[in-house]
Amino acid sequence: MSRFMRLVAWFVMNTCVMAFTLLVADWVLDGVVIDGWVPALTAAFCLTAVQWALWGPMNALARRFSSLLFPVLIFLLSGVLVIAAIAISNRLGAHIRIESLWSAIWLSVWVTGAMSLIGVLFSLDDRTGYDMFVLRPLREVYRSVPRQTAPGVIFLEIDGLSEPILRQAIDAGHMPNVARWMREDGYAITPWEPDLSSQTSASQAGILLGDNTGIPAFRWWDKPSGSLRVSSTIHTARELEKRLSTGDGLLVHSGASRWNAFSGDAPDTLLTYSTIGESSRERSNAYLAYFANPFTLTRALVFTLADVVRERWQAWRQARENVLPRVHRGWKYAFTRAGTTSLMQEASKFIVASDMLRGVPSAYVTFFGYDEVAHHSGIDRPDVWGVLRNLDRDFGWLHDVSREAARPYELIVLSDHGQSMGETFLQRYGLSLGDLVKQLLSPGAKVSALLNEEETAGYVNVAVGQAIEDDSRTANLLRRALQRRMQDGEPVIGENPLVAGPRDATAESDAVVLASGNLGVISFPKHQHRLTLEQMSGFYPNLVKRLVDHPGVSIALVETDEEGPVVLGKEGIHYLRDGRVDGADPLAPFGPTAARHLLRESTFENCPDIVVISQFDPETRSVAAFEELVGNHGGLGGWQQRPFVLHPPRFQPPDGPIIGTSDLHRLFKSWIASVQGDDPSGAAGIR
Repeated sequence: MSRFMRLVAWFVMNTCVMAFTLLVADWVLDGVVIDGWVPALTAAFCLTAVQWALWGPMNALARRFSSLLFPVLIFLLSGVLVIAAIAISNRLGAHIRIESLWSAIWLSVWVTGAMSLIGVLFSLDDRTGYDMFVLRPLREVYRSVPRQTAPGVIFLEIDGLSEPILRQAIDAGHMPNVARWMREDGYAITPWEPDLSSQTSASQAGILLGDNTGIPAFRWWDKPSGSLRVSSTIHTARELEKRLSTGDGLLVHSGASRWNAFSGDAPDTLLTYSTIGESSRERSNAYLAYFANPFTLTRALVFTLADVVRERWQAWRQARENVLPRVHRGWKYAFTRAGTTSLMQEASKFIVASDMLRGVPSAYVTFFGYDEVAHHSGIDRPDVWGVLRNLDRDFGWLHDVSREAARPYELIVLSDHGQSMGETFLQRYGLSLGDLVKQLLSPGAKVSALLNEEETAGYVNVAVGQAIEDDSRTANLLRRALQRRMQDGEPVIGENPLVAGPRDATAESDAVVLASGNLGVISFPKHQHRLTLEQMSGFYPNLVKRLVDHPGVSIALVETDEEGPVVLGKEGIHYLRDGRVDGADPLAPFGPTAARHLLRESTFENCPDIVVISQFDPETRSVAAFEELVGNHGGLGGWQQRPFVLHPPRFQPPDGPIIGTSDLHRLFKSWIASVQGDDPSGAAGIR
């Protein structure tokens, strides 16, 4: 269908749906009087026409003001727009009464929200409306950007999606746009294998910076600094990037980093953990401007509330049908899920479209929704198919936007890791890993354990941190409102897991037990250096043996005085230094690269005293997470080690397997260079 015919179809559908919402507004809102279907249809027609004609200029006018005044002005102007449309409809004989500007503003918000909700409930495609109210103003903002001939490269990361689940979604018809790219445009799926630990901070450090040395898990006790590190905190991400960056990251040539743990040395960052406080004021204001647009804000909030209802229904249905394995899903999680699948995804789509229209040479953006839902619902349950359908819809829209951007674009879809699934360790054995370690230590031993998934708190802190980072009046107001939630100049929404220094009580524990999916790490903070197996046997007799003998533990990685790093299993030992095996190889179920990953982990200066991998069934690919998550990742075993890259045909994969994030980083760098040459920045076209 041509753009003109799509606009006509949208105009007719929008008028009819808006007429219905206006009649409901007559019943719901004070100060609004609409008497019957004919006046409602007349007013809906006029309001649709006025919106189509004036929304772009209205946004352009409002954008000339500060980020504090922009939302106020845009809402006032939307009320004026409603009054103008009603005045026109009254001249046509509609006889509608709006008592005040406030009534008009509330009517504007009501109409946008109600129509978005109707679109959600009846799966109506609102692309034309979104193009008109969101994309058209962006076109006006960037209409003078010079055209570029060198293609740009946009990396769209789906957090936590494995290659097998991607193929399953495509085959089942949940991702029709991706299927069309493969069928018509020659896109191909190339699997790759992440490092240990298979989780976002480690993978993105390697992909974006080229190195993830010293990230042994999602959370770990860092003996060199004597403190707990959680990679979803702004503080930890900033320290890691400072240490790992060589200045030649994936996005170094005028690239853009969005919703990532690390910047990839991009000069333009937004919502990036490691650079909160360093983004340009223009980019920060663009982020705030998204939420100041009545159409986008109301739409995102309606989608968020609809997702809350959807989550509560799906959780109830799982419990009713006794779907196993499953975990508890309460109201707090419902809002958390909705934030990632609606609010954050809508903002990310807006930001990427803006980046393409202004001609950035490269950008990397993370979409978190699938990972969040799969953790709690399962990696291949009906809940996740809806998330992937929405992602596919948004990727299709971005693909269309790329065709009218300031330069041609190649879109690459990838994941940073997959997820494995199974009953949790606690569900299987009735105790947590922390409880087990406490039982195996001497009576009275103090064990500190952090076994709860904390990624979502990091997303919230980054979003808030971005909003308050500049010197604008809006940011100052937000900082004052969040004064009690600030620590060392950074927002802390929810519990703060970061322990700042050796004087903290955690440093006085006999053991610190932490989890990243089915990867468990155990450290003894009173000992400043990594203990060998022999030393642990002296301090904590039989701890390691009894730990490995537990049915929920597959292997344990420890250091030895004579043989270096070894992997202990129930029936054998694998000596990592020379590959020698005594008895049954404990690494056999985990594949041929497991020894390589564990050997590398053991070389880290901050490698924990004991690294354990939980029970793993190679036939069912089932793992037992040390966290209370159905779908999980972070260790070895199952589809958590099967992420993918979906790429256009001009980008060819290597002849051999891609093992480790450094390999993938080098491949991506070569792909960018292959289309952008020696000077890929094209900086003259960016503003």
